[in-house]
Order: sequence, then C-alpha cells, then structure tokens
Amino acid sequence: MELTSLDLSLLMDDFKELEEGHVQKVYQRKDELTIEVYVGGEGKKRIIIGPNYAFLSKYKRDNPTRPPGFAMELRKHLGKVNSIKQRGFDRILEIESGDTRLVCEIFGRGNFILLKDDKIIGALREEEWADRTIRVGEKYVYPDPTHDPRDGKDYTNTLSSGEVVRSIASDLSLGGTYAEEICERTEVDKHTKLENLSEAEREKLNQEINEMVEGSLSPRIYLEEKDPVRASPFKLETYTQYSEKETESFSEALDSYFYIKEKRKEEKKVNEAYRERKEGLERQLEQQNRKIQGLEKSSEQNRETAEKIYTNYQELSEIKKLIEDALENHGWKETEKKIRESETELAERVKGFNEQEEFFTISLKDQTVKLKPEENLEAAASRYYDKAKDSESKIEKVKKAREETQRDLDNLEKEEIELEDVLEDKSDKREKKWFEKYRWFKSSEGFLVLCGRDSQTNDMLVKKHMENNDLYFHADFDGAPSVVVKEGQEAGEETLQEAAKAAVTFTKTWKAGIGSDNVYYVEPDQVSQDPEPGEYLPKGAFIVRGDRNYIRNVKVEAAVGTHEIEEDVYIPICGPVSSIEENCNDYVELEPGRKKKSEIAKEINSRFKDYDLDLDYIIRVLPPGKSSIKS
Repeated sequence: MELTSLDLSLLMDDFKELEEGHVQKVYQRKDELTIEVYVGGEGKKRIIIGPNYAFLSKYKRDNPTRPPGFAMELRKHLGKVNSIKQRGFDRILEIESGDTRLVCEIFGRGNFILLKDDKIIGALREEEWADRTIRVGEKYVYPDPTHDPRDGKDYTNTLSSGEVVRSIASDLSLGGTYAEEICERTEVDKHTKLENLSEAEREKLNQEINEMVEGSLSPRIYLEEKDPVRASPFKLETYTQYSEKETESFSEALDSYFYIKEKRKEEKKVNEAYRERKEGLERQLEQQNRKIQGLEKSSEQNRETAEKIYTNYQELSEIKKLIEDALENHGWKETEKKIRESETELAERVKGFNEQEEFFTISLKDQTVKLKPEENLEAAASRYYDKAKDSESKIEKVKKAREETQRDLDNLEKEEIELEDVLEDKSDKREKKWFEKYRWFKSSEGFLVLCGRDSQTNDMLVKKHMENNDLYFHADFDGAPSVVVKEGQEAGEETLQEAAKAAVTFTKTWKAGIGSDNVYYVEPDQVSQDPEPGEYLPKGAFIVRGDRNYIRNVKVEAAVGTHEIEEDVYIPICGPVSSIEENCNDYVELEPGRKKKSEIAKEINSRFKDYDLDLDYIIRVLPPGKSSIKS
C-alpha cells in the first residue's frame, strides 16, 4: 500500500520518538532504507523508509553484508537526530542531523537526497525533470507543494470540479481510499457532481473530512483470511468485509502489514518450490511406471516369440530353408520379388526383408519373428530369450529407482514458515547472540550445538559457521536439519549422543511420533554442496562423501529450560534432557503430543513466570509439531 499525505502526517507523533536520538546504522535494500537510532532511556528504534511508505519497525530485516555506497554515505553524515518532520502536507519526510538533511521523497519511484547547505551531496538516484534536477553538486529544488487541507475548515469550497470522490482524493490529497470512506460515512453518492451538492451534504462532508484530518486515531490492520489488505489510522466503513486487528499505533499497524505481507511472500516461495519438487517427483514416478510397463511388455513378447519359435519349429525351418536357398541363388532383391509373386502358403508367411541389417520377418499369427540367414532357430530363440532377460534386468533397476523416487516423495514435506521465523523480532533491548538465529543449546560438556531451522538456515550454518575442528551430524533420512557441534572433534561421548538426539528430535520424527532413528556424523571436509553430474540438490541440502560414523537407534528427546544468557537475563532453550539439566535453573521435559506450540508455550511460560520469558521465544525453540509436557 502507498502512504497518503494524511497518513504521513498522522505518523509524525510516532516518528518524533526518534528526535534527540543518535543514528547507529543505516542499511539499504534496493530502494528501501532502514535507519537504526539509539534513543536514550528507550534503547534502539528502527525506521523503515521505502519508495511510498515509512514506519517504525520492531523487526530486523536481512541486510546486505556489504553496505552499498549510498548507505555508507548516510552513515558518515547522519549523527544526532535534531528533528524529523513532514514538509507541509507533501509526501516528503525530512531528517535533520547537524548541518545535513536527509530528504525522503515518498512518492512515485521514491528517492533519498542528502543535503548540506541546500546542496545535494548524495542521492539514491540522480534524476532530471523539466523543472528540477537531482544531481550531486546541484541545489535541491522541492517539487510543487501539495494543498494542505488543514489550513481551513470549509473543505468543500476548495474543491475544483467533477465528481465529489475524485475531487476529495486529488484536491485534498487524501487519496482514493479515504475519499471513498468519506462518501460512505456521509452517505453522499460518490459520483455526485460538486455543483449538485446540497448545503446539507456539503456540511456533512466538511464535518467528516475534519474528523478524519483532525480527529483521534484508532489504528488497525485489515486482513482477508491470512493476507494483509490495508493498514489504517482509523476504522474504515468501506472495509467491513475484512477481519481487523487493532494496534497501539499507526506505525505498528503498518509494521504488521508489511511483516505479514513478507511472511506470505516467503510462504508462496516455499510452497512454489515444494509444488515444483513434488510435481517433478510425481512426473518422474509416472515415467518410471511407464518404463516398467514397457519393459514388462517387451519381456513378455520376447519370451512368447522365443517359445513360438520352438512350437512352430518345423514350419519355420521350411520357410527359412526356402529363403536361404533363394538368397544364395538370387540375392536379396530378386528373392523378395519372387516371394511377393509366389502364391504359396509358406511364401505368404514372409512379411518383409531387410538387406541392410540382413534379416527377414515371418508372421506367426499375432507375432512376427526376425530371422537371420545362416542363424539356426535355436540361436534365434536364444536371442529372443536374451532380450527378455535384458528387459527383466532393466525392470529391476527401474524398480529400485522408483523406490527411491517414492521414498523422496514420501519424505518430501512442506517447509513450515512460522510468523516469528520470517522477520526476527528485535524489539527487546538485549542484542542477541549470533547463534540465536539457529536452534542451539550447550551440551552437558559445554560444547555449542547448532541446528538449522529450515533450508535457509541449514545453508547458512554450514557455509558460514562450520569450521575445520567441528563435527557435522545428520539423521539418516532426507529433510532432516544440519547439526553442527562447534569444536566437536574434541568432544566426548556425551556431547556426541546429545547432538545425535537433536538431529532426530528437531525434525519430522518428532511430528510423526516416531521413537528413534539412526544418525551419522562426519568431519566438515566431507560435507559439500557440489552434487554429482545430473543430480539435483535443493537449497539447504548437502552431499556427504566418505565413511560415516553411525549412532544407531537414537531416541527423540527434548526438554525446555531457563538459561541465563546474560546477568539476570533468562531465555528458554530446548535440547536433550541431560544438556538442559546441566545448563538451566529449571526445566520441563517434553514428548510428542497433541497440543499446538502456542498452547505448550503458554503452559511453560506459566511454570517459569518468575523468569520473565518471552512467549514468542518459547514458541521458537520448541520441536516442530505438537507436544505435551511430561507429568
């Protein structure tokens, strides 16, 4: 959704929270900026500004590891936030810091212009129009100002002409949605021409416009099932067909809108990848079934042909002798001609000649037999038997391949995207450790054990954080998470067992209620993302080469405990019982069950109420699927 001038004006109370704060970081993702500001006594705040939107956010985005040049320029020049304001009623947001000013044009394609003494010293994008130019070194010229409806109360007198809804939208810069809303609230037909409005209608319109512009806020987000439709600073009668959720501030409503929108986008990508992989496996399975059917038919026909050679041995011998004599005396072409001209019953059984490959075909009721001159009938029958055996051998190979395809299809699961996994909530003041983006726990011997959450974190864990002295664990089936034990080659048996338990617990084994499975572990140099030629390797999957060390019949096991990550700061962690018991003050044991994550999390939170745990964090650490607390 695009912000209107009114939206931006209503956000200013939220943005004023940044004043007197200090810019710590500036991130750029294409044409969107994230500016992190530390505000004394309140901690870090984050403002997101895009081509046509702006809001405060509690969520941390995935930012480029190497900031673009413009972001670096902003980091260099932006310090203390002296003021943040909207220019008039334009969709322009200005952030003043010392002797520099960042102008954010939140309309059209959007742009960010950094000024010093009104001269441009940096810009996201240089542009040129007939009346103004955005170029470093040039003086910045603002676009023509928008009419500010807040200057007076008789709004309808400032409208030009035409339909009332169009004039309110453009002349008052309120946009189509709010213009439609005003007409809905006043029960004025939106297509009414301005000159046809009655005085009563004008009065109602003036009152409603004033209420919208000057009235109190009641921010909310509108949803159609799970999809966000719009964030609004007040209740919209034109959106009554949608479900709604109220928020504390308009900025929070916008934050939720873009947050959920991003989640749905990720879900669609994952579901599309899942669908493509599933359809590919189903096509492969169908091709393998057709291949087996074709080979079975070929095998059956070749065996029948071999057997018919023996059951028609005498007749075939006579025909074969006739043709061989003719070939010796007359050659292929003349023999074929004479056979075609002959009216004998034996000659009618001959269906064709192939001089190039040196064979002739003879009809045996519903089958034909290829025979070669000088090849005895026993050898011909043996040739057909060999063809049948070759087909049967190929059938076994294709059946094995089909079993693998079916196993891949059975193991293929939709990757679960949960709300908290899309954009990490950074509203708390504690700066999280790097390993908290993964599942993690300390083993009872003190080694850090990390588990991927999905294909993306599986990929990141191995590529970014697995080092030479670590160990790599994986349950012995596709789709399980990658597990890395830091400094694992120095770990003892207890740590190996605990890492193996994590490898089977944080996967579909828990969901399915399966009690145990096999796990292997290898050294980092045995793990690769380079598949064999012709093989497919999905994101987050790896090839393991060389000998594997197996731990058999590893049981699923999980406990959630309270871990003191900083002085007097506790977080929930989940892992095997022995590791949680060693590293946590209090804990509860879990088992696969029937309760949703949210229900279990609330139960755990009530048991550990003295530790002030975050409910979303508890949900995040739980095993996949449903659980119960052991009594």
